[in-house]
Amino acid sequence: MYDAIIIGAGHNGLVCASYLARAGLKVAVFERRDIVGGMCVSEEIWPGYKLSTGAYVISLFKRKFINDLKLEKFGFKAYLKDPMIFIPFKNMRYFYLWSSLEKTKKEIEKFSKKDALAYEKYDRFFATFADIVEFLMMNPPLRLDDIDSVFEFLKNSYPVFKEYLKEFGIEEIQRVFLTDAKTLLDEYFESDEVKAALVEDAIIGSMMGPSTPGSAYLMAHHEIGEVNGVKRAWGYVEGGMGGLTLALRKAAEHFGVDIFTQTQVKKIIVRDNRAVGIELDNGKTFQSKIVVSNADPKTTFLKLIDQDLVPKDIRKRIELLKSKGIAFKIVGIIEELPDYVGLGKTLGPHHVSSALVLPSMEYAERAFRDALNNTPSKEPVLSINIQSSVDKTVTKDDKHVISIYAQYAPYDKNWDERKDEYTELIIDTIRQYAPNFKLEKHLSLSPLDLERRFGATEGNIFHIDMSLDQLYNLRPHPSMSNYATFIDNLYICGSGAHPGGGVSGIPGYNAAMRILNDLSNGKIK
Repeated sequence: MYDAIIIGAGHNGLVCASYLARAGLKVAVFERRDIVGGMCVSEEIWPGYKLSTGAYVISLFKRKFINDLKLEKFGFKAYLKDPMIFIPFKNMRYFYLWSSLEKTKKEIEKFSKKDALAYEKYDRFFATFADIVEFLMMNPPLRLDDIDSVFEFLKNSYPVFKEYLKEFGIEEIQRVFLTDAKTLLDEYFESDEVKAALVEDAIIGSMMGPSTPGSAYLMAHHEIGEVNGVKRAWGYVEGGMGGLTLALRKAAEHFGVDIFTQTQVKKIIVRDNRAVGIELDNGKTFQSKIVVSNADPKTTFLKLIDQDLVPKDIRKRIELLKSKGIAFKIVGIIEELPDYVGLGKTLGPHHVSSALVLPSMEYAERAFRDALNNTPSKEPVLSINIQSSVDKTVTKDDKHVISIYAQYAPYDKNWDERKDEYTELIIDTIRQYAPNFKLEKHLSLSPLDLERRFGATEGNIFHIDMSLDQLYNLRPHPSMSNYATFIDNLYICGSGAHPGGGVSGIPGYNAAMRILNDLSNGKIK
């Protein structure tokens, strides 16, 4: 008998479990794979090489969680990835986006002195706006039909918002939430190279293009992070992304959490509209006062619960959630570093950085238009990361491990037939900028593979899209945006809950806080 059972040992599930156990609850986590981490893992595909088969860089995971759960004591370490972005262009030019404002401005001057000045205002805008986004993410969504909730929100948010409003109007907040990234970037910059370097965060992981309304918010969503005290920076986790979830596992066990791997949950047991435990594939059952699902919403409400218990209107809304994955991953080993646009094969900042094949806004728009026709992008957007450029624990024999993220590759059931062909297209695309590029060994993961490997419906890395109609109090459904569900004592804590995807740990933390609050208020019997 447990106080709380968590379904799925992804990073959000482990965060939720740790905070509940830290508060004194008896907690168990059940994971279908033989390793914890969900999509945040390191896998030794070949002996001695640790590959981040899912998530590949860190930023959004909150320093608060690292400190509260003492993750550094349990082995967590991050390396700053600086420069953050490197983009090669076919005319042998290139662009670096640094964590330093002044260094980035000097880079921008190569393309436009006017844009270098504009970037300072853009940087200030998002640095301030990130505080608003973080406040909204770290708090449950506002319920407009609850007047007490509205007043509490206004009281708590005013100190954050007033600093922003000193320089930028309330309409600017509204615009970022509702407009598209292309419009916002066009307002600030004239150089297409500069706009290309900034637009990746607006489209990554979702079925959206630069001109899709809401893509400006997705860009802002990725601005709240930090690495080793450097705001809005990105980095690598020592040992690959599984270094984070391994530390989370040790923390959870330190607080008394029981973690069961290779245990597939078949169903959530519900009696009198109350979650009372789980049943495994082998028929074994475990009782619990609380059940928390870290699975995606479609898996949780369409597969793990008897369908006669799900109200028809909610079931229909869950079925219609946009969840088509568009990510294609390649991980592998390279003997020789890419010689991007003649910059050389000797380890340099262009190898430490995330190298993007995204030469223009129109390039991204064309890639998206292919996806709208349900075909993989003929010219995919690529993010190429070489973790071993800063972290030698992931490799051996002086070779480098590489992660290539590609989009758009819409999910369908036929990916097995064309995966090898698309892998070759991606490699050929990289060779347009680094002719020497060659993979010694590789593993390709289509959206279909991501679904099979990680259990995410349609291989969606955010569980469901981060579109305007699936954000904030609409994620994943208005009645469940505050982590509690229509079944008593059943909660959700995964990326399909507010505030959404990315390795942030925020849905797990917020769900734990909601559960502890309900316990203290006597709402859980």
